[in-house]
Amino acid sequence: MNHGNSKSSVVNELTDLKSVEDVSPGLAVQRAHAVFKSLGLIRPMAELLFKKLMVESPEALLDLLNRILNPERPFVELVFLDTEVAPEASGERAMALNLLLKADDGKVVNIEVQNGASTTPELRAVHSMSRLVYRSLLAGNRYDPLPECILIFMIEGAYFSERDFAHQAFEFLKTPTKSDPELGQCLFPTAPKIHFIEWGKLISPHSSEDSRFKDWVHFLLPQSVEDWERIAGDDPMFSELKKKVERYSADDKFAMQQRAIDEARVAHALEMGGALRRGREEGREEGREEGRADERIVLARAMIADGLEKAAVCRILKVSAEELERMLVRE
Repeated sequence: MNHGNSKSSVVNELTDLKSVEDVSPGLAVQRAHAVFKSLGLIRPMAELLFKKLMVESPEALLDLLNRILNPERPFVELVFLDTEVAPEASGERAMALNLLLKADDGKVVNIEVQNGASTTPELRAVHSMSRLVYRSLLAGNRYDPLPECILIFMIEGAYFSERDFAHQAFEFLKTPTKSDPELGQCLFPTAPKIHFIEWGKLISPHSSEDSRFKDWVHFLLPQSVEDWERIAGDDPMFSELKKKVERYSADDKFAMQQRAIDEARVAHALEMGGALRRGREEGREEGREEGRADERIVLARAMIADGLEKAAVCRILKVSAEELERMLVRE
């Protein structure tokens, strides 16, 4: 992935942006995308690359899990339950981009990455947790104790705008009733748990969680080229991860697979958004064409901000390069 002399121009753009203290999660993601694009690299939070990095660097995954889950006894070993990252040939079973593993204390953990505009991640998380519990039940019999199932849903930017904390955990808890106002008691010790990590929120130096996730934030969402180089140089673990990011980014076949995943994700979001809009319209004609045009403009700008190449945006929206340029400059 060679972007020629784009590095200096992007770096200049980054220099003109707000100070880190004022950066919103969305702007933090745009900054990070610009850094990786200027260096000709795939961003580490890209679904395919993230899974590759973690499967090949279990010590890094252990470090990340211990920081997120903060167990009473740190995990020291894990077993991958699904390491498939791509089909061997066209037409074979679709790749599984989530990261499924079992920790040394028996906990079953599933990690999913959400890139781009987040669409109801809480619903997706509930569906994923349901599948995880069902799979765990099938592994034994109905009389076996259910292993503790944990879903970690990693959001590149932010979703829960009304909540300040970037790391939130949910489980089955007792709720108050008229006859029993007490709340907070866990249903059972190994009740399924869902963790959300909104990495974009952790950029702010005022985040109380920053000290715990600081190194990972700078690796996943560097705010400058210097930021990226510094985190890789300060820690051997991140130095090795950086080398792997560079190696896979230089692999044209791998880069093409990741681009295809990015395009498919955006196309699916576009299709779902169109279906939702059509359902809401319910036969209304007035302003429909204008609404469609405005929607395509918003989508085009969002896809560009999400790091997709303009050629890919043209293919998804089925417009020419000239039409896309007009959409991007339209007021």
